[in-house]
Amino acid sequence: MSDRLEGTVLVTGAAGGIGSEVAAILERRDCRVIAADLAADAPCREPISLDVTDDAAVASVVESFGPLDGLVLAHGLTSLGPAVGTGVDAARKVIEVNLLGAISVATAALPGLIERRGRIAVMSSVAGFAPLVHRTAYSASKHGLHGLFESLDAEQPEVSVTMVAPTFTATGIEDRAVHRAEGDQGDWSTTGEILQAIEVAEAVVRGMDERAPLVLPSKTSRNAHRLHRLAPNTYRKIMRRRVLGD
Repeated sequence: MSDRLEGTVLVTGAAGGIGSEVAAILERRDCRVIAADLAADAPCREPISLDVTDDAAVASVVESFGPLDGLVLAHGLTSLGPAVGTGVDAARKVIEVNLLGAISVATAALPGLIERRGRIAVMSSVAGFAPLVHRTAYSASKHGLHGLFESLDAEQPEVSVTMVAPTFTATGIEDRAVHRAEGDQGDWSTTGEILQAIEVAEAVVRGMDERAPLVLPSKTSRNAHRLHRLAPNTYRKIMRRRVLGD
């Protein structure tokens, strides 16, 4: 019997990038997709405006659509530049959106997800289990997602949690960075293969269908995961050389 995701699914960050592609895939399989973003302009049948940092608005939206069968947390921000000079305000904003926003939505949705034996997919990153220079706040927020949702997965067997950790993906997130180091043109902000949003979105949906705990959507992400576990110092040296030229 197929155990693929069906029913009502809330997707955050659905106006573009990976979230938009996930929403489109789920709509094609006739899920009811609630496509949430700051502006209600996601290319889906039910786009809604939602600020994930507004707890009251999040609770109201989740309540209005009833118990969810699935939740895809695909919203996110980044900052670009060395830790020295980034500033606390930029770090706070990234963590507020990426981590606290995810906590807000998941907290509101969890009772219904438990009732429906639902699924959660969390857009993390290789930076969620390994360090990433020049994106310290981003990496901190992604590490926090792993701590939270892996613990939730252990605590609530009625709900499956899928952590998705791609390498750099062409979503335009750098263009919306809350901080960019002076003089930076972005050339050092990516390394290795660049994935397309649709590739990651397809991996997200497969992972939810399979209730997989961790999805590594590319050879590079799989190699990074293996190398960081087995030889973390070597991983750091390779990353610094590729990003900083050291």
